[in-house]
Amino acid sequence: MAAGKWKLFTTIHRPEKLCIWHAGRSRKQACGDHCTAKSDAGVHRHRRRMAIRQIECTELGHTVPFGVMAKNMDTGFTVWWNALRLKSNSPDVRCKALASLDATRGPRALELLLVALVDEDVQVRCAAIAKLELVRDEQATEALVGALDDPESVVRQAAAAVLGRRGDASALPRLARLLGDGNPGLRASAARALRSLGWRPTTNEEQALFDVALGRARAAALAGQEGVNALVTELGNETGFTRRAAAEALEEVNDPRTTQPLLAALQDEDCTVRVSAIHALGKNGSAEVVPPLVMMFRDSEPCVRVAAAEVLARRVDPSLASEFLTLLQDRHFEVRLKAVQFLGQFCGGELAQALLPLLGDPDSDVRQATAQALGTVGDPAAIEAWVLTLTDEERAVRQAAETALDRLAPDWGSSEAALRAAPQLEAALNDQRGWVRSAAAQALARLRAPTSCAESAS
Repeated sequence: MAAGKWKLFTTIHRPEKLCIWHAGRSRKQACGDHCTAKSDAGVHRHRRRMAIRQIECTELGHTVPFGVMAKNMDTGFTVWWNALRLKSNSPDVRCKALASLDATRGPRALELLLVALVDEDVQVRCAAIAKLELVRDEQATEALVGALDDPESVVRQAAAAVLGRRGDASALPRLARLLGDGNPGLRASAARALRSLGWRPTTNEEQALFDVALGRARAAALAGQEGVNALVTELGNETGFTRRAAAEALEEVNDPRTTQPLLAALQDEDCTVRVSAIHALGKNGSAEVVPPLVMMFRDSEPCVRVAAAEVLARRVDPSLASEFLTLLQDRHFEVRLKAVQFLGQFCGGELAQALLPLLGDPDSDVRQATAQALGTVGDPAAIEAWVLTLTDEERAVRQAAETALDRLAPDWGSSEAALRAAPQLEAALNDQRGWVRSAAAQALARLRAPTSCAESAS
């Protein structure tokens, strides 16, 4: 029954029965609606006993029992009421109207949903899309495909998701084009819809776009150069985890187009993205990446400084020694360790003097690496420090110092530098720690006093 025919509710004759005004737009018109009278109960003008046969009502404006018209009222009145609420100035009211609208109740309901798809409010348009999922109609499908061009990304994402759940293959071409959209959320929503519809990529580039949109960056790297554009685009994703995955995947791709996007990723707000970008640039042998990587030595995050030192250390470039010297004073032990390991590859008195203080570093790994590095540098000035290191609390450090002493100066026990360490070794014999006293005694045993040397010579 048309929405305009429902005017008001009233009671007649029997107060316990709810009745409804059943008439046309004028009391002078016959209502023309179909009605059924199964018994003598009801209003006078509908008292003809007609069993279950329906007739067209020819009476003028009148009332009939509510129970007789309930089914039509549920449809007609609800649609009319929601149509009225959809004209409200409040977006919340319009959303509630759509929520209570039965989308399957005829063309009038579909018409209201199509109108709501162009509503000025984003949430109203999304609510209309959600309702259209229930309408199995070609017109509804066309409307949802059209919503993929909505200016708001959240609406486009909702439309893509609904199209995927509807299982309509006619939307495949339009959804496939969205894999190259600039909005990450829309790409992901389109990819999930395509997967639900059983879509298969036809080219390696499409496969890469599909994998990236589904969060499979590593798989996209397998496409090689054809996957570069998809991965580079993902470096601009709003999620740090996704940007990091894209940078990690680009490490496996050898393509010059990745250089500038990765250099830009060095400024990412997420330190894990910067670390991944550094490692990806480590595969790039060009000189243009060196200055930006050196700048990472000044990053506020230790993990970034460690990554930059590790990557640049692979180049074994002596010209970088001055930059690594600045890292010897870094607050984080791993940064100092990487710097010591790099500097230990080169010889030079200045390097030895810079490394000597780190034999007393708080971290045992740094002390061990320093003892080994000084052995490579080969500066006799380190003998005294090595001898004192023979009493280090860590056995690995003591062994590294002893190995370096034996390699650099097999007769170090008679050297003046070693003898200068004797007073401190003797003081260590009074240490409360037994292993320190034992180590000091062993070191002193290898020292030959000048008088002993003279007696042996005579």
